Amino acid sequence: MHLCVISRVSYNAARDVIFDNSAHYTERKLAKRSGGTRTIHEPSPHLKSLQAAIYRNCLSPVPVSPIAFAFEKGRNVASAARQHIGARSMIQLDVSNFYGSIGSQKVYSTFVAMGYPELLALETSLICSVEHRVVLRGPAEDGYVYEPLDWGVLPQGSSTSGKLSNLVCRDLDKVLQDVALREGASVTRYADDISFSMPRPMSRKKSERLLLELRQVLLSFDFAPNNKKTRVIPSAKEFKMLGLQIGQNKVWLDRRYKARIQGHLHGLRKFGLRDHSSSRGFGSDFEFCAHIWGHYAYCFDVDPDFAASLRVALIDAGVPRI
Repeated sequence: MHLCVISRVSYNAARDVIFDNSAHYTERKLAKRSGGTRTIHEPSPHLKSLQAAIYRNCLSPVPVSPIAFAFEKGRNVASAARQHIGARSMIQLDVSNFYGSIGSQKVYSTFVAMGYPELLALETSLICSVEHRVVLRGPAEDGYVYEPLDWGVLPQGSSTSGKLSNLVCRDLDKVLQDVALREGASVTRYADDISFSMPRPMSRKKSERLLLELRQVLLSFDFAPNNKKTRVIPSAKEFKMLGLQIGQNKVWLDRRYKARIQGHLHGLRKFGLRDHSSSRGFGSDFEFCAHIWGHYAYCFDVDPDFAASLRVALIDAGVPRI
């Protein structure tokens, strides 16, 4: 009831979210640059309000691992990349189906570990999940009891999923950090992207041993490595990471990333906001505006001059800031 009050959602509506969660999400398929699609779950207004209240009051204040750089205030891709300045070798791993690998059982355990009563922890974990099926078992001494028929997973597109993924991954992050400390290396995790760098070149034998160990760590926490996106660079002075280039003294924007942004600007100038956003597969002008201004914020911390020119171009093209 407290959650319903602070989220301004009726008790009946909140219960409906738990029992009929699929009706409170709109699914959208987005194309991946690497091929295939990813499913985005957009929550209904009621569900969005409930999740926002849970995020503000329950999740936001809780600290996460120092190697987790996504979804945390004051941390971003650039700050993650800067941890690897001066690297001479690197192993990059990607987790396959990251959000789909985090079941609502783990989310429930996270809420319990934070001190919430078991029943409330179960309810909040279901509100933050998708694809679960749950029924009431019937009256019990302490009230009605839920019976999960199928556990769900974290939805990509929910305001709570990023923070919850970081909290669920705290034990994983601790093991990764221990491996890095043992090897005198640096490690960062940006959602499903893990980067492990050494300040010296690695032999092929050592890089293979470390890669095998890191894969086994992921598997021990029920995460499957995406072998297609795994990269081992035994010796180099520059590395590409999440659209950035990392060198011996600094971090800068990758030229291909800048070219994609310039492609958007060219399309805006030639076709206008509505036609360009539609041709690129965005669901609305609002969605494209949020996307492109997000890239502006991304660039600002790394290349202020490029970000400034991007800002001027967007204003000239009449793209409202979101």
